[in-house]
Amino acid sequence: MDPENDTATNPTVIIEILSASTRNYDQGEKYNLYREIDSLKEYILIDSQVVKVIKHSKNEDGSWLLVEYKSIEDAFFIKSIAVELSLVDLYENVKFE
Repeated sequence: MDPENDTATNPTVIIEILSASTRNYDQGEKYNLYREIDSLKEYILIDSQVVKVIKHSKNEDGSWLLVEYKSIEDAFFIKSIAVELSLVDLYENVKFE
């Protein structure tokens, strides 16, 4: 139950932006917690420091598949919401240090 009414309780996809301070938690402990959500089909991490997207997809047997996209020309499909995203669009106007 969410008394603030600001949390999805049955997400099919979660998309997060990785930062230097959250990277390890988002890819480790948080990912392990998210895998326990029955409704979750895809977990997508967008790196804020380099061109890189990590897509975790849940298979029919409950196992998870990881695919990385590292080229600005790459695009990926989010099956659970039928949306294709391109890295060139995701990283438009992003300046890396």
